[in-house]
Amino acid sequence: MNYIFPLPQPVRPKQSGNETAIFPGHRYPLRPEAIANGTPELAHAFQNGLVGAYRISQDKAEVEALDLNAQPSQGFVWDTALLTPPLRRLLVPDQERPCSAPNNRLTLIDARLDVPSVEMEHNTPTLTVTPRFELEWDTEAYASQLGVVRLVESLRVVHFEDGESTVLLDTEAAGVGPVLYLSQAVDQQAVIPICAFQAQAQQQCIEYGSAVTQLIPAELAGKAVSSVSVLEKYTVYFMQNAAPDQPDRYIWVPVHLPVVWGWSIRVQQRYDGVWDIFRKKLIMPMPSTEAPALPLWQSNSLRCLSLAVM
Repeated sequence: MNYIFPLPQPVRPKQSGNETAIFPGHRYPLRPEAIANGTPELAHAFQNGLVGAYRISQDKAEVEALDLNAQPSQGFVWDTALLTPPLRRLLVPDQERPCSAPNNRLTLIDARLDVPSVEMEHNTPTLTVTPRFELEWDTEAYASQLGVVRLVESLRVVHFEDGESTVLLDTEAAGVGPVLYLSQAVDQQAVIPICAFQAQAQQQCIEYGSAVTQLIPAELAGKAVSSVSVLEKYTVYFMQNAAPDQPDRYIWVPVHLPVVWGWSIRVQQRYDGVWDIFRKKLIMPMPSTEAPALPLWQSNSLRCLSLAVM
């Protein structure tokens, strides 16, 4: 059984008629005369959609402030909707385009969760849940790569037959907020491409799903396991980049509202010895205006693993 429901779509304000097109994720020089005269919005450039840099790796994602003393001064637009008119006029476009120039667009048509299950993988019971997204990706403005970032807040605990328990994963203990979710199964990147690089003026429909799993050990540290519990909240960011191999000119930026989903699960053995789900609560995937619009993290899920499972 899948859970299917209509999704609200984000609405971006249109540019006014006397503005040239500015695109998210692109680097733009700043007009020297405007900097000399002072622009109050520069003091809050990040809140107004402009950063000096946005650097991401498996270990962290961080924003660098504008360096107005650099020659030439330049910045990256991470959200065109936040740009104030004075700040927009401060930017020097790569080329003059009419204000009606389009932008790339990602439409989230549907999102759902497959029912969690316990399946045998390599002779080991494995708890699995898969969020699935139906997307329409339209690169009307410029060629771009579509990717995904998954942040997680997680608590995974093993309970033993003697009544004791041990923590497998606790992101809250790191004290850094949500962390980048990494799976041990594949070679990881901070931003995972979900389709091929798409040329300008192209459109395609994409079915994207990536399973989240937890192995169910029969024993751990020499002690018999009675159950495993998982409590997690995920924030999924769909990102785009006009040229990921040119980080000095383009950065990854969100192309849709963040999507939040979660689950609370307890797995234990039935009377016949088969591992099964005895308790579950699901948070269906929904776009969120409360989650941070730009993903930031200071650690990843692999670094937060307990020494008990290392």
